[in-house]
Amino acid sequence: MFLPDTVNAGSIHIPKVKTIDSLSKNGLSIDISDAQKHQTESSDKESFSSKNINSEPDILEMYKALFGQTWERSPDIQIARKLKEQKSAEEYTSWAKRLSPKVDFEIAQKRYLNKDFSSDDIANTAADPLLPADSEYTDGKDITDWNFDLDIPIYRRALSVAIDISKLEYQLAVNNLEIKTRELDARLHELLGNYMVASYNLHNLENSILISQNHVNKIQRGYDLRDQTKLELLRAQANLKELEARKDLNEQKRDTTFRDLLDFTAIPETSPTWFWLMELLDSEERTAGCINSFSALATSYERMQDFLDESTTDTELRDFFIHNSLLYKKILLERDLGKSKADKHTQTEWPALFVRGELDRKEDTRLEDYSGEGSIGLVLSVPLFSGGTLLSNIKTKDMASEISSIQAFSAALRTVNSIANKKKTITSLQNVFEKQLTHLQQQQEIVRLSLKSYQIKQTSMQDLLTSKNRLIDAKNLLMRTTADLGILLRQFAWELGIPFPAPSLEFHKTK
Repeated sequence: MFLPDTVNAGSIHIPKVKTIDSLSKNGLSIDISDAQKHQTESSDKESFSSKNINSEPDILEMYKALFGQTWERSPDIQIARKLKEQKSAEEYTSWAKRLSPKVDFEIAQKRYLNKDFSSDDIANTAADPLLPADSEYTDGKDITDWNFDLDIPIYRRALSVAIDISKLEYQLAVNNLEIKTRELDARLHELLGNYMVASYNLHNLENSILISQNHVNKIQRGYDLRDQTKLELLRAQANLKELEARKDLNEQKRDTTFRDLLDFTAIPETSPTWFWLMELLDSEERTAGCINSFSALATSYERMQDFLDESTTDTELRDFFIHNSLLYKKILLERDLGKSKADKHTQTEWPALFVRGELDRKEDTRLEDYSGEGSIGLVLSVPLFSGGTLLSNIKTKDMASEISSIQAFSAALRTVNSIANKKKTITSLQNVFEKQLTHLQQQQEIVRLSLKSYQIKQTSMQDLLTSKNRLIDAKNLLMRTTADLGILLRQFAWELGIPFPAPSLEFHKTK
C-alpha cells in the first residue's frame, strides 16, 4: 500500500465524473470500445428501465428538505462543527504561546517568622508607627510584596510540538466536517431507503391480506352451504393468520426504521417533513415510484460505469482512491498527528533558549512607593542528566511513530478492500436485479393465467392465492434490491473519492 508523506496540494480535488470513452485521472485509465460501450449502455437501460413501475420525483424535493434539516440538527454534524471551532481556538493558543511574551504579576502579603532584626542599623519603622512618616523605612515582620515576571520564548521544543499538533488537529477537524457531511448524505440515503422498503412491504402485505380475507369469507360461505371442505377452510384461515403475523412483523420493522431516521436526523416526529414523506408513501404504487426515483439506478450506474467495468483493476481503484478520497486524506492526517504526538515523548530532552526578566519590590520600600529592582537576561537551559530517560524516551517516540504508520496502513488497506468488495457486490446485485425483474414478469404472467384458469374452474382459489403471494414476494425482493443497489452505488462513489452531489453542499460551504 502506497502511503505518501504529504497530501497533494494540501487538499483533495473531487472531479466530476462523466461517462466518456476514456477516463484518465491519477493513474486510472479505462478505454471502452464503441461496440462494448453500446452493448453495455443497452444492457443497463434495459436492466434499470422502469416500464412497469412508476416514478415519484417529489421524493427528491422532500429529501432536499430532509437533508438540510438534518445537517442543522444532527448531533454528529453539530459535534463536528463545534470541534472545528475548538481546534481553531487551540491552534491560536499554541501560536500565541510560541510568539507572544508572557508577563505575570504577583502580589503577596507575607509575614516573617523568627526573623532577627537586632542587626539592623536603622530602627524598624514598620514596627513602630510613632516614628515620623518621612523617616527611613525598613521591612518588618509583615510586608506586602509584589513582582513582575517576563518570559520570551526563543526556542522551546514543547511549544513547537504543540503548534504542529494543533495545526494537524485543526486540519483533521476541517476534513472531518466535510466527511461527516458527505457521510450524512450516504447514511441518510440508507436509512430513508430502508424505511421506504419497509413501507412498501407493508403495503404489499395489506393488499395480500385483503385478498386472503375475501377468500376466507368465500370459503366460509361455501363450507356453511356444504360446498367446501373443512380442510379448504383451515388452509385459507391458516394462510390468513400467517399473513397477519407477517404484517405485525413488518409494522414493527417499519416503525424501527422510522425510529432510526428520527435518531439520526434529530428532527421532531411532528415535523411537517415527516407528514410530507407519509403522504408520498401512502400507497403501494407511489411507494414503488419513490424507491425508483430515490435510487436513480440508471443515472447512478452511468456515473460509476467506468469504475465498475471488469477491465478496471483493484490497483487502479486503489490509485484513484489515494489521489481523490477524503477518507485517505483523513488517514494521512491521523498518521501525521500520531507522529507529532510521539514527539512529545522527547520534547523535554531538548535545550531551551529564552529571555527571562523579573522586577520585584525593592527591599525596605513601601508598597505605595512602587519602587522596584530587577533583571533581564538571555537563558540557555540544557538538560544534562535525568536518570537515563533520553534513550527510553527516544525508543518510546520511535515505537509510537511506527504504531501510527501501521494504523494508517491498516486503515487504508481496509478501505481499499471495502471499495473492491463493493464493486463486486454491485456487479452481483446487478445480475440479481436482472433475474428478479425477469422473475417478476413471470409471476405477473402466472397470476394472469391463474386468474383465467380459476374463472373457468381449472384451478383452485388456493392456487390463485399462492401465485398472488409469490408475486407480492417477487415485488418485495425487487424493491429491496433496487434500494440496496442505490445505497451501494452511493457508498462506492463516496469511498472511492467521487461522492454524489449532496443537496445542501453549497449551503454547507458558505457556513
